[in-house]
Amino acid sequence: MTREFKEALQIKRIKVLFEENESLVLVFKSNHFEEQYIKNLKNVFIEHVVMEIKWRNELIIAPSISTSIVLDHLKEFYACIKLFDITAHSLMYLMAKTFDIDLTNKNEIEHLKRHRSVNQRGQLNNEWSYYFHGISCTFTNKKTQQLLDVKIFNGLEFGVLDTYYLMKFIETTKKCKELSLILNSNTYNMQKVIEVLKEQNYIVNISEGEHGVILNRNIEI
Repeated sequence: MTREFKEALQIKRIKVLFEENESLVLVFKSNHFEEQYIKNLKNVFIEHVVMEIKWRNELIIAPSISTSIVLDHLKEFYACIKLFDITAHSLMYLMAKTFDIDLTNKNEIEHLKRHRSVNQRGQLNNEWSYYFHGISCTFTNKKTQQLLDVKIFNGLEFGVLDTYYLMKFIETTKKCKELSLILNSNTYNMQKVIEVLKEQNYIVNISEGEHGVILNRNIEI
């Protein structure tokens, strides 16, 4: 069940709502949420994910795995996200080499998508297939069924994280099997991981004014 409010509620009121319905998802709509208010929410509701979606002027609070569970597996989650980052860039560079295209040229990518692929699909090699859709390209390993969805129109930055598809990567990656059990196919759990890693500065915004987030490659756990 989801309930929407045109303004943020006091923490006491939010506690009452969650006591009445543990599975409730709250959506607050406002042009601005105080940073301290969001921090307080995260400190109080440790078994929920608190996420601000600025471009939609929304703040969402939803049940999720606890902060402590994420922290207990921080290194493992970081390692899986790093593996996604490395593999995504590797596959895009392989695509550029295979089809002789300039990845910084959107027209060349679009030409591959529209005119050199069948229904925007094709084979990268004997191991990987690809499927263009929207601003992304999904790669699937034909043997292991490992899946990566890569945002393709951010210059040479191919590590932008999408909550749903990052979860799918973890679910289809053998090295991340234990973490997929923790996530339990729940995107709010995946988002909780992202939010905690952002707080720890292991995940950062792609650039000023942009909505996407990427791995912080300047630090290691």
